[in-house]
Amino acid sequence: MWRNFSINDTYEPGSTFKIVTSSAGLEEGVVTPDDTFDCNGGREVGGRYIKCWRSPRTHGTETFVEGVQNSCNPVFMDVAARLGADRFYEYMIKFGFDKKTGIDLPGEAVGIMHKKENIGPVELATMSFGQTFQITPLQLLRAASSIVNGGRLITPHVGKEILNEDGSLYETLDFSNDERSISKETSDTMRQILESVVYAGTGNKAYIPGYRIGGKTATSEKLPRGNGKYIASFMAFAPAENPGLIALVLIDEPQGVYYGGQVAGPVMKELLAMALPYIGIEPEYNEEELSKEEIAPYEVGDYRGRDVKEVKAELEKAGMTVEISGEGDRVKNQFPLAGEKIYINSKVTLYT
Repeated sequence: MWRNFSINDTYEPGSTFKIVTSSAGLEEGVVTPDDTFDCNGGREVGGRYIKCWRSPRTHGTETFVEGVQNSCNPVFMDVAARLGADRFYEYMIKFGFDKKTGIDLPGEAVGIMHKKENIGPVELATMSFGQTFQITPLQLLRAASSIVNGGRLITPHVGKEILNEDGSLYETLDFSNDERSISKETSDTMRQILESVVYAGTGNKAYIPGYRIGGKTATSEKLPRGNGKYIASFMAFAPAENPGLIALVLIDEPQGVYYGGQVAGPVMKELLAMALPYIGIEPEYNEEELSKEEIAPYEVGDYRGRDVKEVKAELEKAGMTVEISGEGDRVKNQFPLAGEKIYINSKVTLYT
């Protein structure tokens, strides 16, 4: 219980890592958004047949953008093959997977990577979609941040500055961003592609009206293979046009349905729906969204001191999801706070 999985442990990232393969391919010019690929269920690589996650079904002919939306393994195997092991490895280094992020927390681990000389065709193919190596969740999030922030690799911190007892400034923490992973042009393209994953691809369960969200799903099978245990994950950022927040949700060994988009997507949606208004990012609805009944704004009341059952009934009648934390009869606190505007199907937490 004392381990911080985000920085202390490593895992195979799976398909969320496809954003790195995509960025490297676009940056090096070995692929364009309009390039076409054919998914016949897998690829023969180095004497081994490596399946697409959709096998035995196929994705058929698709553009690169559609390949990202579909999270199609053969597309990324092809892109990695065009890059070659040397260039692919260079981008692993550029994105910082060979070292710690430098966050100011104890016990940070570092990824477990192949040595460059040991990367053959099979290793390259499996690495392209996030298997056969391990990284920490924070390493992935740092790389993902650089992919959507204009290409700057930032040193993460848990705070911005340290103050003296009297409130005066003692130290400003260094968010060094001198290292670049990709160009701004490639970053702009990746933001657009990843936004399409949410509104048209496997990440659609994280869609929130009024917000442009980008993201990538993943379903990682844990070692040893065939044990039926997975990590479902979802990386997302918003607003897609000018990201102010990025997050990674991992669900370890989900029961029943285990696909990242289906399991982690709704969790990510709930997280962003709460966090974005909290940090002052307000929704901006387009004409299509404004025509939907569920977009009607709802102003949260002050429920403190009121009967829990009464408030719950009132909110559910208005179309809200209600979570009760505690066993008391009266509301002691709430989230969102009174006066905040939310939309139908939002979650309101009542603390008793």
